[in-house]
Amino acid sequence: MDEQLPLADIPVGFFEYRTTFTEPLFWQEGKPIIVKEMYKVLLPWGVDLEKITWNANPRNMKEVQFTFAVPKPSVLVSVGTGGVTIIASNADWSQAPALSELFQAVVDGVKRIGSTELESHQTVLGFHLKPGPKPFRDVLNQFVDAKALGQADASMLGVGFYSADHSVIIDNSAVVPAGVFVKITRVFPSATRFEEIASILWKEEQDLLHRLGFRTQ
Repeated sequence: MDEQLPLADIPVGFFEYRTTFTEPLFWQEGKPIIVKEMYKVLLPWGVDLEKITWNANPRNMKEVQFTFAVPKPSVLVSVGTGGVTIIASNADWSQAPALSELFQAVVDGVKRIGSTELESHQTVLGFHLKPGPKPFRDVLNQFVDAKALGQADASMLGVGFYSADHSVIIDNSAVVPAGVFVKITRVFPSATRFEEIASILWKEEQDLLHRLGFRTQ
């Protein structure tokens, strides 16, 4: 990366992971085996009974889920009958090894406990980026022909790219003044390990920030 570029300043970000099971998990009546066993899986990350909650009034089986608030690294792990959701807010790349280890432990644990498999891994990496020396509207001119759209005087431009298993959105930030919001969505085969997922997403974020006129380190 060009050392002359300014360092990216990302005050707000999140990472979200979702997967669905090939077959639903159904709680055994009076024996919440999934909760007990996932509690054991997450004990090394500081989960205790106070950090486990559940949807007390589900309208249907799809809404039945238990959520584990992992303190370090700070993530929310929700296990339902249909799949798993894991959300990490404001995590940075220095936490990538710890997060990868935790995510892999959750997925491996659910597969073992529930005797099920996963359809795929869907990841969403989103962040708000502060502006640099060059306004984002000028930077995004390389991706958008505003004149061809009849909006040459637009104050801001947005970009979207979509394929079957990958999408990138760059748009105006509603959080950071004059900043942009970036969202990278990817779908990975179910056999992909989290170390590989993290490596791919890190490279993509680096490349995208470079195109926006920033470096990452």
